[in-house]
Amino acid sequence: MNHIILASHGHMAKGIKDTLNMIIGNAEGVKAFSSYRDEDENIREAVEREVKNNYETKDIYILTDIFGGSVNNELISLLKEYPNIHIISGMNLPLVISIATCDDISEKLLEEFIKESRESIVNCNNLLKNLNNEGGEDL
Repeated sequence: MNHIILASHGHMAKGIKDTLNMIIGNAEGVKAFSSYRDEDENIREAVEREVKNNYETKDIYILTDIFGGSVNNELISLLKEYPNIHIISGMNLPLVISIATCDDISEKLLEEFIKESRESIVNCNNLLKNLNNEGGEDL
């Protein structure tokens, strides 16, 4: 399994990790870090420590909640020191599952995972409306 670091505002990262464990089983290579919670330490320091401890093993994928947000901005600076890590913003469960369940991820495959995760966001109201307009059956 790839080493994955989930980092978010609040408890989003921990929630995604919990759900991932329910779906694929114990995801030992996945760590979750929350920012701006009273009990949490500085997220950059915690993530950097995790990167240092695992940098020589497999690729490290850092997924953050929102591009341009403070968590993402703090962690992007790690790319200067650790050029072989991958930082992806806008994490969602389909993206995390794809990365967690694939052993050898090329840049092309990573871009495909990102594309698929975007496509997993669907306005079901419009989907149903379009099906009804086309004479399709209800969902």
